[in-house]
Amino acid sequence: HFFDDFPEIETEAKVYTLTRCSDKAANFSINDLARFIDEKYYETTGTTKPKDSELIRSEASVRLDLRRWGATFRENGARPYWEGHERADVVKSRETFINYFLDNKQSYYTVNDNENLPGWIKPEKKPGRILIFHDESTFRSGEIASRRWFYGDQAPFYSKGRGRSNMVSDFVVQHHSGPYFNLSEKEMKRAVKKYPQLAASTDLDYVPRTATASLH
Repeated sequence: HFFDDFPEIETEAKVYTLTRCSDKAANFSINDLARFIDEKYYETTGTTKPKDSELIRSEASVRLDLRRWGATFRENGARPYWEGHERADVVKSRETFINYFLDNKQSYYTVNDNENLPGWIKPEKKPGRILIFHDESTFRSGEIASRRWFYGDQAPFYSKGRGRSNMVSDFVVQHHSGPYFNLSEKEMKRAVKKYPQLAASTDLDYVPRTATASLH
């Protein structure tokens, strides 16, 4: 057996497999492992790979190695983007956060629930408060792989996709001037006068006079 003669290569191959299977991106393939073993073989033996020669260990053999080591190739899904959002302390904090706004509802701009009289309801208490919500979304150009290799019982966080991505960040305001936070030209001039860094060039693409930006 190949690994009986080169046990150190098998150890390195297992570590390589574990590392690749732990990545978020589902791009680990049989060919990747076969090439890794091929490179390690010539490094270990101190020889040079002949031009146009086959892999020292075929992809079919490497696939059997993975199965023997306990790796499985199955559906790439049903795993969370994050964990902990239903922990008792998180739930309690969320309830406290929501109840604060419910108890102070009369201080905020709200939307009329009556479908026959749509529109904004101004705060009953003065001074009025405006709720600002930060939203951040990532749009990807590629789709996720439907299946991937898993090594052991541990699964990496679910990756939404591969390829180029565009991150968009904006601030949504609960006010009739919304939905997005923006300044008038006069307000922007006053803001830049007080905070000159607002006029500095950055890697972000900002929508003029807003806090909405995107990053490729």
